[in-house]
Amino acid sequence: MKKANNQKDIVFYGKSLVGPVMLSFTEWIISEAEKKGIKRLYFLARDGYLLYEIAKTVCRERKIDVDCRYLYCSRQALRIPSYHIIGDEAFELLTLGGYHFTKRTILERAAISESEINGIASELDIKELDAPMSYGELGEFKEALKSSELYKKAVIERSADAYDTTIEYFRQEGLFEEENLAIADSGWTGSMQRSLRQLLENEGFKGKLTGFYFGMYVSAKEEADGEYNTFYFDRDSGTKRKATFNNNLFECMLSAPHPMTVRYEQSENGRIDPVFAPIASEKQLNMIQNQIKGALEFVNEIDFSEKGPFVYEKELKKVYKLLKRHMIYPTRSFAEIYGSFAFCDDVTEGYYMTLADSSKRKLLRKYMLFPRILKKLFKLRIAEEGELFWPYGVIAFCPAILRPWYRFNIRAWEILKAILHK
Repeated sequence: MKKANNQKDIVFYGKSLVGPVMLSFTEWIISEAEKKGIKRLYFLARDGYLLYEIAKTVCRERKIDVDCRYLYCSRQALRIPSYHIIGDEAFELLTLGGYHFTKRTILERAAISESEINGIASELDIKELDAPMSYGELGEFKEALKSSELYKKAVIERSADAYDTTIEYFRQEGLFEEENLAIADSGWTGSMQRSLRQLLENEGFKGKLTGFYFGMYVSAKEEADGEYNTFYFDRDSGTKRKATFNNNLFECMLSAPHPMTVRYEQSENGRIDPVFAPIASEKQLNMIQNQIKGALEFVNEIDFSEKGPFVYEKELKKVYKLLKRHMIYPTRSFAEIYGSFAFCDDVTEGYYMTLADSSKRKLLRKYMLFPRILKKLFKLRIAEEGELFWPYGVIAFCPAILRPWYRFNIRAWEILKAILHK
């Protein structure tokens, strides 16, 4: 009985939270695309799935001539075919840190085989592949990995193998037809736009890339990567909104009803199709489908002629109010439901963790303001522990008397970080 009620609650939050937020974001995307004269817009999998479904309705109801398309891709599917053409940048991408990483997860990012992983482990005399690493240990592993000829050879081979089919998928989907290629996604670092640019440019693409994002924490790495447009915040603006936002929870709100794209392959009918990773679980799929159901019910019930024209400032205020309420001050019920979403920050999605639950309360001590400041100022080497995907969600599981104190410490740090990173 509880499971059924949880699914009904997800439909409710899809309708009362996800739908309104994503409609505002999508209307902004379409509005900005119109202003720029863009006629075709690619929504990137998987965060773009719900946005794509909403965009089709917006364009139809508002009679807007923008061709909305959905592009199956992922950081993994775009990076692997690019590794053999981007030089040293490939190694840096392959050895990035994260919330949770082991030597095995680092090696698996290159999509190399188990026998190749074992060969590299033997070459480097690695005894334990699956133990979690600290950032200090990651640095040591990176230095060791640089000397591995087996690793370099495997990365280049896997990348070259994936390249042609990826490019053919791009051709099939019309990416080379646009002089101003426009994409839409959730955002954060712009790495997928950069990978797309690198692959397309290597095939002679001379056009411009324009990206529409909910938010960006960094600026474009280089001018050639194209234009980055943001709805909610960027590196230099939106400090208040940044400090009351959780991108991990937001990605769960944009979950798609299909798994991650890992690569592309040619089917019997000659088309290039995406190949997917396994689904996380049937329970997760049901949660995602019900969230989408609620969100689309909200959108489909709107009379756009009565809604009036899109007004950016008005929609921004509405979205801020909704997100702040649910991201920073979640009820225990909301935290239990959305905390149970499976989440992984690694490009391989080789593991899943819950977004927030009561067992993670002990990690809140890591998030106190002054110890974090001291650690940052004096570069203190403190024993590594797990990280929290959604700290405010974990706070919802604490006694009510403690919640304001934890929220103060975490929010103060986020505000300080946002100001210093300007």
